Amino acid sequence: MRLVWLWYLQKQRSSIAPLQRKSPFSPRTTLLLLEATKWLISSALVAVICFRSTMMFRPVVTMLILFFLSVGPLIGVSLESKEALERRYHFDYLRLSSVRDDHVWRRLLGLHYAVSLLRLSPLFLPPSVGLIAKFGVVGAVWVWLGQAMMLLLYVISHMMRGSTTRAARVCSALFFRMASLALGYAVLAAIMPLLQLSRQAVRMYGLSLSYLAHMDDYVAHWQQQFYQRMAHLGEGWSFSSTALSLVGAGFVLLALLCFPFLRASHSSKAMDKLYSWQLRAIEVLAVRGTNNAILYKDLCLFMRKAKELAKPPWTLFLPGELFLVAGANLPLLAAVHNGAILLFLFLFEVYLVMTGTLRAMTDAFPDIFQFESEMERLLVFRLLSPPPLGSLIEAKWTLLERLGSYPCLIACGWLFIEYIGLSGVHRGVWAVIGAILMLPAYPFVVKRILRTDYEVFCLVLASGEQAALTSPRDYAGYMLIAAGNHSFHRLLIYITIFSSLVSAFFMLLKGWSWAWYSGLFVVMLYLVLWHSSRYARRM
Repeated sequence: MRLVWLWYLQKQRSSIAPLQRKSPFSPRTTLLLLEATKWLISSALVAVICFRSTMMFRPVVTMLILFFLSVGPLIGVSLESKEALERRYHFDYLRLSSVRDDHVWRRLLGLHYAVSLLRLSPLFLPPSVGLIAKFGVVGAVWVWLGQAMMLLLYVISHMMRGSTTRAARVCSALFFRMASLALGYAVLAAIMPLLQLSRQAVRMYGLSLSYLAHMDDYVAHWQQQFYQRMAHLGEGWSFSSTALSLVGAGFVLLALLCFPFLRASHSSKAMDKLYSWQLRAIEVLAVRGTNNAILYKDLCLFMRKAKELAKPPWTLFLPGELFLVAGANLPLLAAVHNGAILLFLFLFEVYLVMTGTLRAMTDAFPDIFQFESEMERLLVFRLLSPPPLGSLIEAKWTLLERLGSYPCLIACGWLFIEYIGLSGVHRGVWAVIGAILMLPAYPFVVKRILRTDYEVFCLVLASGEQAALTSPRDYAGYMLIAAGNHSFHRLLIYITIFSSLVSAFFMLLKGWSWAWYSGLFVVMLYLVLWHSSRYARRM
């Protein structure tokens, strides 16, 4: 327990390091104030849900809300990568002991889960307490079931990542993409009936009190149907508290049985190789590498890492974002008959797919695109006066731009085929126009994705400190810098989604006005990307 507490304090202090520089209080006081704020906000939210929910929801809805709030913060613990955990807990140093690597790795995973529970306690404990206080024994059983599910998910996720078989990695990649497809479909399938009803009501009543009354009647009718279905489902699957407790115990037992199968080393893993035709496309850069030594170094490193891929190579061409938007298009495109709306949708989705594909490339080759190889040679860069930062970032831009061209083309090609299949060949011209408009954005997206890692590397380089970091993403203020770099981009995405939904629900845009809206989105997107790509000149 002492070790868990020490790691918890170290994690919390490193997370508030950027905030501490501007805080007038001591590190301990700042940490206490931050934790107290988290507890206060979370407890206040749970109190509002518990005491006000009876006026808005049935008890079953309140129970579901509190249940998801109690398990939601723990989902991210299962999604953390093996490489990030190895760097955070200095696994390469710990494995020097006489204990077997697998045993050390299992102890490390147990320590990480305990530290995560302690760190996330302000987020999931108040909803859990609220669930127990409002529903008694039934609420306690659901809390137990949720925690057991999260423990099993944590163990299985790391067991799949440590597997030495290609089949396990393929199944894991397929599961993630099918889940993204189902999520995109489920969200839009729930929105589309309400969207169509709202547009029909606007045509009949306009934006008036009659419209609000019509929509209120529909929502009340929908709630009644939902509650009836939930009650019918509960009668058909009436689990007692004892049965749910036994299910939770089964999850915990299964997690304990799977825990000994967690593996640490990937040395015996059957590695995948990048496709030979893509390697030949990259080899063309060797001629340009003669004028840039860093580019030539990255090319040599890439050729070696391309034969040691930890993921199936096809995942680089089919990112999760592609399946997410493909699932959303299934109920969406069938109801869209305006070509200008198709143009806007294709523009927005191509940008999401392009960004996801390039991010998959950077995650597949962190030594190159996340500046891990440069972090290992900080002393060499500090000995150079001035350090070749311009040549460094230009080499990364050139290599990522060439490496991601084919995957982006293939991913966007699949999206284009879906548009043709669901909207018809005669409307494919709108997708072609959208592809032409988004083509010049590709190099700007490349530069935006590499921005935060490059700036953090420059910050560590200029600090002169002998920091024991293997990646810029281990830097304490990385997330704060990333939030600042991507603030305008995220604001644009959120405003675009919100404004497009409002315009569609209330028919604020009609006909060709959607074409003007698409043009405005393209202009704003290029302005944000242009601003995000000028960082190398300011360093």
